[in-house]
Amino acid sequence: MLSGLTVVEQGGFVAVPYCARLLADLGARVIKIEPPEGDIARRHGPYPPGKAGLESSGLFAFLNAGKESVVVDPRDTGSRSFLACAARRADVWISDRPRRALLDIGADEETLRTLNPRLVYCVLSTFGRTGPYADRSGGSLHAAALSGVAWAIGAPGRPPLSLPLAQTDFQAGVHAAAAILAALLSRRRSGVGQFIDIAMADILAAYAGIGATLFINYGLPWRREGRRAAGSMGPYPCGIFPCKDGLVVLIARTPRDWDQFLKAVGSPAWGDNPRYRDQIAMGHDYPDEVDALVIGELARYTQTELFAMARKWEFPCAPVRQVGDALDDAHFAARGFFVDVDLPGIGCVKLPRLPFRYSAIPQRAFASPPSLGQHTVAVREELGASQ
Repeated sequence: MLSGLTVVEQGGFVAVPYCARLLADLGARVIKIEPPEGDIARRHGPYPPGKAGLESSGLFAFLNAGKESVVVDPRDTGSRSFLACAARRADVWISDRPRRALLDIGADEETLRTLNPRLVYCVLSTFGRTGPYADRSGGSLHAAALSGVAWAIGAPGRPPLSLPLAQTDFQAGVHAAAAILAALLSRRRSGVGQFIDIAMADILAAYAGIGATLFINYGLPWRREGRRAAGSMGPYPCGIFPCKDGLVVLIARTPRDWDQFLKAVGSPAWGDNPRYRDQIAMGHDYPDEVDALVIGELARYTQTELFAMARKWEFPCAPVRQVGDALDDAHFAARGFFVDVDLPGIGCVKLPRLPFRYSAIPQRAFASPPSLGQHTVAVREELGASQ
């Protein structure tokens, strides 16, 4: 879909590389600018046993498959010339560098979009480019705290938790990719690029904002509830519950969904009690009591049985899977979602494809991630930039 477009990626770890990876999977050419020491993701695992190193990170391989690596030392006097040449040829520029650092090397949005008015320039940061925290450094932990997400995650009476496994960074990458696609559509009509400001704290605050509407409508303040989101998500039930062979998430918050769940588990006698018909009261006043009844019903079934029941009776319930369970999932297998890829220095691994698929556009074949600086000479020569 994006064949013929060139993306320059100037960022590390997860957010910017994942954004560019999504664009690469849609057909764009991605030139990845790395410092001499390499993207920090190269120093994050997982690694093959006994093979830790810059060229064997599983995280880096997933985020950077099919890209071109160009080493640019910001201390080098020729870096400005190369970045200017790259900007003239690029369609999209993605960065996570602080504004002051970009100004120092002539890679700020004003400079580059002067060189190329068609350039779509996207910056990902913790706090955004405007506002009281614009000039402060931070990361996903700070975004989770400022947005209010961390305050509501965790067990009652214990410290708050942040989102695990770099989810904040992945969400920033997804939002950035969507905004870039919208800007490219706009450019078709106007011929002019746009500046996109993605703030991780804003993304999480938008997710957390539902808490405000629940407080206004139901008077339910946020509080940490562990696996149960009764204190932050309104009507009962919304949470993670044990079953016969693991855990399931059950979110039967509407009267219809609650009725369908009760029918699916055999219409227990307690379900007719008016005390267990008021979902607001159950969530607000006595969730522990109802939990015991629900867990008793769920304990009779496996994850697979409950998932089948949820599909038959049409109420929201799904298994909480381990990684191995997801790899063996029949639906993912039918879609060809996980692909075996032989990666240099790593071996054969399973990597996920795009989380969506087009009927008329073939999926891009996987290519190996680049070694550090693998394409530096070739790209410099192509762009006419001095060494």
